Amino acid sequence: MTCTAEQAFYAEVKQALKARRQQQWSSAWSHLERAHILGQQQFMLHLHSHWLMLKLAVDQSDGAEIRGQVLRLLLTPIGHLTGRLPVGNPGSSRYPVLEAKPVPDDLQALLAGTKQQDPQG
Repeated sequence: MTCTAEQAFYAEVKQALKARRQQQWSSAWSHLERAHILGQQQFMLHLHSHWLMLKLAVDQSDGAEIRGQVLRLLLTPIGHLTGRLPVGNPGSSRYPVLEAKPVPDDLQALLAGTKQQDPQG
């Protein structure tokens, strides 16, 4: 992962935490989903994004999202070991665990050069 993508990951996390403190739930989720996309190829950042999503789900007493994030925390090491990380997946339970999604245009340049799988194959 390039420093630029990692810096962008932490910038998204910072915005998510600010939104969380202000109980701006939609904004917090949006920033965490972007952080997940940016950090997904780096194991610790990937775990961190799911941990923060779990905490946000707990804040909202969202049982389905809590279960989804616990599952994702358990699956993250397996995904890294097997190389099955669906590029562009935002990481929240609104999306299937293994579903690749288009990477937002503004994040594509940041992710250029990181190890990615083709979402089509």
